[in-house]
Amino acid sequence: MKVLFLTMWKSTIILLGAIVTVSGARAGTARRQNCPNYHVFGARETTAPPGFGSASTVVNLVQQANAGGTSEVIEYPAAGGNVYAASVAAGVIAVANQTAAFNQMCPESKIVMVGYSQGAQIIDDAFCGGPDGSSLNTTAASVSTEVGKIIAAIVLMGNPRHVDGLSFNVGNATAGGFAARPVGFRCPAFESRIQAYCDAEDPFCAKGNSSATHQGYGREYGQVALEFVNSKLESSTGMASNGTNIAVAGEVSALGLLRWRYLWMCMALSYAFSTMF
Repeated sequence: MKVLFLTMWKSTIILLGAIVTVSGARAGTARRQNCPNYHVFGARETTAPPGFGSASTVVNLVQQANAGGTSEVIEYPAAGGNVYAASVAAGVIAVANQTAAFNQMCPESKIVMVGYSQGAQIIDDAFCGGPDGSSLNTTAASVSTEVGKIIAAIVLMGNPRHVDGLSFNVGNATAGGFAARPVGFRCPAFESRIQAYCDAEDPFCAKGNSSATHQGYGREYGQVALEFVNSKLESSTGMASNGTNIAVAGEVSALGLLRWRYLWMCMALSYAFSTMF
């Protein structure tokens, strides 16, 4: 009798463990199924109020043209004046952290980055490294390798890091920005996925004298940027299913409850076994 009960007890424990394992796999599957096809991060320009700022034009165009996407603001100061460098440093960290957090939740969803002015600078630095004055003292990219694998497109508008001669440049600017990259700079890991827009009259990316030019990239190049992003999204593979992350918490909670029940059942069976013999 004792041997029979012990055999049944072990079989029950194994079966319960298998149920928990399968449920864990289902939770992981649910996480992926409830993620967007793509996620757009937007970073605003200097002194723009919290939100997408002028990056909103391209962010909105992309989402209107492509179903199954979500968007998120890069949360950073976007400050000017004597705290500009500190604002850029904070922005680079924000880009790295927010993209990593999203990738951990939705590892199969594609990411599109849109940055305007200082917002373009922090995305440029995060993906292509520095140095960048006192804001960044390393040549290494700040974003993770995992994030790099799911980047579909990077759109930079009015980027102060602009330098002439790069394969991804769009516009007629030949002068560098006020935080220009050195001549000969390359961003080999991402250059095929970047388009950077800068015209000669822009005072921030090309030392011009027209603030209107700096603020007009959405109007001037919005459709061009959209076509670029569309082409990159279409060529990407392994996109997750459309949806929201609402169901994920429920799956995780259910899994946690199941594991607690598993523990209690194990304890109850152990107690029953000890009292019967």
